[in-house]
Formats: sequence, C-alpha cells, structure tokens
Amino acid sequence: MLYRLAVIAASAALLSPGASFAAAPPVIAASPAPALKVIANVRSTSRCAEIVTHANSAIGSALNNDVQLQQLITRLRAVNLDDGNPIHRRNGLDALGEFAKNVTKQSRSADDEVKRLRALAEKSNDPQEKKELKAFADALGGALWRQQKVARDLNGYLAAVDFQDMATFTESQKEANRIVFGVPDPYLASVADARATNGIDRNRVPNDPSTGMRPPPLGHDPNQPTATQEATAAARDFESRLPDITTDENGAAQHVNAALARC
Repeated sequence: MLYRLAVIAASAALLSPGASFAAAPPVIAASPAPALKVIANVRSTSRCAEIVTHANSAIGSALNNDVQLQQLITRLRAVNLDDGNPIHRRNGLDALGEFAKNVTKQSRSADDEVKRLRALAEKSNDPQEKKELKAFADALGGALWRQQKVARDLNGYLAAVDFQDMATFTESQKEANRIVFGVPDPYLASVADARATNGIDRNRVPNDPSTGMRPPPLGHDPNQPTATQEATAAARDFESRLPDITTDENGAAQHVNAALARC
C-alpha cells in the first residue's frame, strides 16, 4: 500500500505545472546476435583455405536446410492426405519424404565437415584459435544435429502413416470380413467368441474396462488422428524447434571471426 501511494505521489509531482526533472537516460538496445553466413575474405594460406573450405561447406548446408525446413513446415500445414484419392495421398507423402531425404543428406555431409574442423582445431598451436575454432564447430554441429533430428522425426511420421495404410482394411477386405465375421473390422468390433469370460482376451491383452473389449490395434482405431491432422501437429512441433537451431547458428557466428583471426 505504501508503495502504491509513493507511486501516485511521484506521478502527481511530475504532472503538476512547473515541475522539472532530469531527462531519462537513453535506453541502449541490445546488439542483435550475429547471423550465420558464409566466410568471404581470408588470407591465402593453406591452413586458412582449408578451414574456410570446410567451414563454408558446413555453413552452406545448414543455411540451405533452414530454407528446406521452412518449406517443409509450409507443406505440412497445407497438405491434404485424406481427400479420398490414394494418388494424392501417395504424392503428398512422397513430397514430404523428399524433404526428409534432402535435409538428412545435407546434415550428414555437413557433419563430416564439422568433424574436420574439430580435427584442425585440435592441431592448432594457437590456444585462442583452438578454442574458438572448436566452439564454432560445436555450435554449428549442434544446429546440424537439430536439423537432422527434424528429418528423422519426419521419417518416423511417414513410416507411421505407411503402417496405418497397410493395417487398414480396404473396402473389398471389409466386405469379406462381413461375410466371414459379420463385421467389417473384426479388430474394432470383435465377434462374440473373441471375448473371454474372465475379462482377459485369448491373447492375454487386458480388455478396456469401459467396453469389455481389447483396444483396437494401430490402424483400426476410428478415434485416431488422420494423417492430415498429424501433419499439422508435426508442423507445429517442427516450427517450435527453429529458435534452437537459430540459437546454435548464431553461436557459431559469434566464434567464426575469432577462429579466423590469424587469417
């Protein structure tokens, strides 16, 4: 309460006629983190040329992956894999697979360059160069690892969709099931003799207490999200990882000049 009264009194004093006060000190904005970019100007020595060659190759791959990931997120948000057209679905999945392949390929290739940079740092006779070059390589390697993890998780999503497609009955299979079992999907609507009297099914998988039935296996649950809904969720997940990639890339940019101070 005393603090609020003091604030009100101070405000009144500032607003009263004739009140004078010293100008507030200027607010100094924080310097933005340096952005990662390819290295342009160095001295022509064999060691400098070797460092720059490996560094630029890794940097170029990381920056290209950034573009690929932005395009991937846009595609995941726009793709419709459940319009009932199997050709559209397959083409959409194949296009997403290309993103995973390209990002993985570039990340792995760039990671080899990062390992070469670490080896060069280890051989350096200059303690400062050794420290900065390794810090640069480690930060850039972290960004590449995060990019590759996105590609790996994308592949996992695609594999799950493929499995669901293989596990789901076609219309002809559903019709055959109706003739044999009396239901289109015996995994979802079990026939009468599929239930054990003791509440445990014949495969010893616990039944769902609310239904007395065992949970449907993957690809047969009608409440499972569609492939398009999962793609939208993947887009949100992947977008949430971009700031960490940028942080690693900015960290690499902070060390690159010091690493090349002798060049």
